[in-house]
Amino acid sequence: MSERVDIGNNEVVASGLAFHWGVASDVGKLREENEDAYFIESEIGLFLVSDGMGGHRGGELASKIIVEDLPPMIENGLDKLRSPSPRAIRSLLRRTVAEQSKQLRMEGGSENGYKDMGATVAMALLVNGRAYIANIGDSRVYRFRKGRLVQLTKDHSVVSELLERGKIEPEEVENHVAQGQITRYVGMDRIARAYVRSFALRRGDRLLLCTDGLTDIVDDKGIAAILSKELDSQGFCDTLVKTANAGGGTDNVTVIIADWLGC
Repeated sequence: MSERVDIGNNEVVASGLAFHWGVASDVGKLREENEDAYFIESEIGLFLVSDGMGGHRGGELASKIIVEDLPPMIENGLDKLRSPSPRAIRSLLRRTVAEQSKQLRMEGGSENGYKDMGATVAMALLVNGRAYIANIGDSRVYRFRKGRLVQLTKDHSVVSELLERGKIEPEEVENHVAQGQITRYVGMDRIARAYVRSFALRRGDRLLLCTDGLTDIVDDKGIAAILSKELDSQGFCDTLVKTANAGGGTDNVTVIIADWLGC
């Protein structure tokens, strides 16, 4: 059974999975509508956040479509895999994101859609003691392990690509004229190529999924400081959202925490 909730703090010990999770989503201080969406399916260990774009109604519809359509595509794909090897699962995530993008683009051209609507996606799938991470756009997944925070995803944005090519310096990123412009997203005209990776989970690993409403306000050092506190999964989510809002709350913000307990 799929599970979509507004707020939660759960422990799951079933089907070879063992983790705590929490989630929080907030409209922020300046926006009227929340164009973020998320999905959690604890039975298969799937966590997903999506940040809509293309105007209020278009963005909200795009992220809603993704959290409703993409998870069953992934679950059906997993069921059909002859051998759930890491390579096969990574390939599955790439295919499903690309297929979802085609479907969303077609939806945008229909009577019920909005032209140029699209959305980011960041997800984590926990299977057989491994985490499979996929993203497109600038929503992120982090791993917090033994006090060290590592971004697992790759930002598909103009400033990120300029920084990677050495065209700008790190201190230029925050105030760059292209800040917030993404280069890949679900619903784009070209093939949507997601960034995908996987790794073996270790007991105590903490995964953070978030939209840019968090990371545009709270830097990695600030996030790491919060994740170092003595809180439960839901407490981390609530604190991260409150911190983003205290820093200006300029965008919708959505965070999911998954604490791996082992299997």
